[in-house]
Amino acid sequence: MILGTVKKIHKVNSTVLGQDRMIRTYTFVLRFFKLHLLRKVKSGECLKIWQNKVDIICSHFSMTRRILRWSRTAFYIQILINKIKQQQSKNELKFFRNLNDILFYTYLILTDINDLIFWMCQIGLCRNAKLLLITKEINPKFYFGECIGWFMTLCLEYKVNQQEISKAQSQKDPKNKIKARQIQILQNLVKYSLDIPVSYSYVNTKAISQEKAVILGTISSFISLYQTFQQHSGGYQ
Repeated sequence: MILGTVKKIHKVNSTVLGQDRMIRTYTFVLRFFKLHLLRKVKSGECLKIWQNKVDIICSHFSMTRRILRWSRTAFYIQILINKIKQQQSKNELKFFRNLNDILFYTYLILTDINDLIFWMCQIGLCRNAKLLLITKEINPKFYFGECIGWFMTLCLEYKVNQQEISKAQSQKDPKNKIKARQIQILQNLVKYSLDIPVSYSYVNTKAISQEKAVILGTISSFISLYQTFQQHSGGYQ
């Protein structure tokens, strides 16, 4: 059992997506530790020192995730091209789903480009103070829009899949792939319903407390990590 768990962790950690989700989980766990547990065991100057250490580690994790996502823009472009080719669907719901996907993946590409420019300015590859300020201000808004976009996209995909399930009931579907995908979509809907207030807390820091945002982000990260482990254990195949 222990060996099997170690193998699963190794498989997850050998993929870019798995590494990204694990690092995101580590980041939120550390933030949870900083805001909810550290204050109970440390105080005064010692507390500030430990909080600064946690902030530095989280900053390094954030930078590592940006490096891991270097190739994501190309992946989104490929999906966008495929979605444009699928735009001729006669099914009205599928047509609107594909149209939404085209607009949303275009938005995701712009989000990644903005994040890349911000990252380059932050590490000194692009020495433009105005560009740094602009991208820094826009970045949280892009992330908030991304979370809302994923939620809307998943809702449309769920409706399309419901139609497919109705058709599949009269056909052979031994692996229940469509139903398994529906479970994934529902999990993602829960995840992004948590991520929306988390992302909004970066846009408007007064709207939701940092403590609550960290709790929601931690739960969301564990859901993502659980899904990744399920994929590598054959749970969604």
